[in-house]
Amino acid sequence: MLEQTPAHEFLSELADLHALILGVLDSPRKAQWHWPSYYLLYVDMDRLAGLLRRVRHVFEPPFAHFAEPPSVEALVADDNALFALLDKQQKEIVGWLFQMYRYTGTPPMNPAARTRLGAHVHPKSGWYQTLMRECHAGVVTADGNTLHRVALPIDLGAADGRIDDLTADCMLRRQSFDISTPAARAALARAVDEAQSRLGKVQAAMTAYLTAHCTLADLLHPCSH
Repeated sequence: MLEQTPAHEFLSELADLHALILGVLDSPRKAQWHWPSYYLLYVDMDRLAGLLRRVRHVFEPPFAHFAEPPSVEALVADDNALFALLDKQQKEIVGWLFQMYRYTGTPPMNPAARTRLGAHVHPKSGWYQTLMRECHAGVVTADGNTLHRVALPIDLGAADGRIDDLTADCMLRRQSFDISTPAARAALARAVDEAQSRLGKVQAAMTAYLTAHCTLADLLHPCSH
C-alpha cells in the first residue's frame, strides 16, 4: 500500500506543466510563432480551468449539491469520470505544446526553452511516452476513501536531446490521497485553489502575449510561422 501523499502535492504536476508554457512565452521574436497552434493551446488551458472548478466541487462537503444523497457507487463513478476528463485534458495540452515545438523553429524561441520543451513533449521522448502510458489524473477507490494518482514532473535541467525511458520512469510520482474525512477533503480543496491560482496567472500571461503580438490574419493562415 502506498503511503499517504501530503495534500499540498495534489495537482503539483500542473505547476511543472506551466513552467514549460512560461518557457514558451520567453521568446525574443514573438511575431514568428505558429499562432493557430498557440491559440488552440490557449483554448485548452481555458478548458483545463473549467475542469479544475469541477474538481474543486469533488472535495466540498458530501451531498452539498444533492436533494437526496447519492450512493457511494454513484459518487465514485462520477468522480472517476471527471478525473478521466482531467487526465485527457492534461495530455491534450502536452500535445499542443509539441505542436508549438514542431511548427516553431529555433529563431523565434528562446533556444534553451525550446530544447527543454522538446526534451519533454516530443512523441519519441521517454517523458512523453511515460506520461501517456503511465500517468493518470486520479482514480477513486470503490469505497470512496482514497484517491490514487500517477504524476510526472518536468526536468528543468534538461538541456540536450530527449529524456530517456528509464529517467522518465524514475521521475514518476505515485500518489495516494486520503479523502475519507472532512479535514482531508478540505486540505485537497485548498490544493485545488492553489492550482487554480497558478493556472490563472499563466492564463493571464498567455492572454497578454496573444493580444500584444497576434493579429486575426495570423490566426487565419496556418503557415503564419
